[in-house]
Amino acid sequence: MELFDFDRNFKQNLVCGVDEAGRGPLAGPVVACAVILKEDAKNIIPDVNDSKKFSEKKRKELYERVVNAAKEYKTFVVSAKKIDEINILNATMLAMKEAVLGLKLKPDIVLIDGNKAPDLNLNTRCFVKGDQKSASIAAASIIAKVERDKIMEDLDLKYDGYFFKKNKGYGTKQHYESIIKYGITPEHRKTFLKNLKEKKLKIQNISGKIGEKICYSWLINNGFLVLCRNYKSPYGEIDLIATKDDLIYFVEVKLRQKNSFVSPCEAVDLKKRKKIIKTAISFNLKHPNNFQPKFVVMEVLRDKEEFFVNFIDDAFIMADEYELFKDC
Repeated sequence: MELFDFDRNFKQNLVCGVDEAGRGPLAGPVVACAVILKEDAKNIIPDVNDSKKFSEKKRKELYERVVNAAKEYKTFVVSAKKIDEINILNATMLAMKEAVLGLKLKPDIVLIDGNKAPDLNLNTRCFVKGDQKSASIAAASIIAKVERDKIMEDLDLKYDGYFFKKNKGYGTKQHYESIIKYGITPEHRKTFLKNLKEKKLKIQNISGKIGEKICYSWLINNGFLVLCRNYKSPYGEIDLIATKDDLIYFVEVKLRQKNSFVSPCEAVDLKKRKKIIKTAISFNLKHPNNFQPKFVVMEVLRDKEEFFVNFIDDAFIMADEYELFKDC
């Protein structure tokens, strides 16, 4: 059934469509919109549909026409702080209720996207994927989405480094990395970040694998023979072990963002050095050789989507210190 025919099927004079945007993000508000369309709305927005079906550019263009096609519309915003206080379901119901009650016109029927409606004391119907069935709900979905995107773009200017303009507050890998690096803002939903520690470990693991892969290729391309990757001992782990020119290199890989305040060498503290040395001794006992040991850090510097390798020779320990730890 065509979206406008769906609405006309109810045979009421004032049909109100209701939808929301922002249930799932880690940051930002949830925004609901209630729309009553004009009788000739089909002539203005014949292509209206679920906001998710359009690009951001097309959605913004449609937004202007939807506003012109509306007899009346109202939005309501519930903050991240309020979402944490009452949970996202109740926050969504609150936003929908206030949007409808904020209309000057009293609708004859309210069509709501989803399977749950707020207490409105009005003739109300719910429809799963209603934004793909009803023109009024689709119009509401476009206004709610564009209005929320505007809020997130403003927050992007206020909170540098979180990429809110790009991610709109959703839990992208880049967004999680920003939270781990800079912490949470007042616009973050704390109740949505309960599993941040687990996510942090996952991100670090993925980043580590990327760095090791890049360093492995760099070593091969520069004439090294890689003997082992992720060598483990009871004392710890070494990322890469390679040989070249009668030397054996025990490599610690550090992936860094551009303009990081901590140098890769500073990140390898005394405790970490001891573990690497003892693991290197364990390797040499199992694989006897006459190579002179060298301990290096390979820094992988990430600048947006580009990676640069910095081979830091004798970065944190000299060969005589290796001898010192042999008997430890």
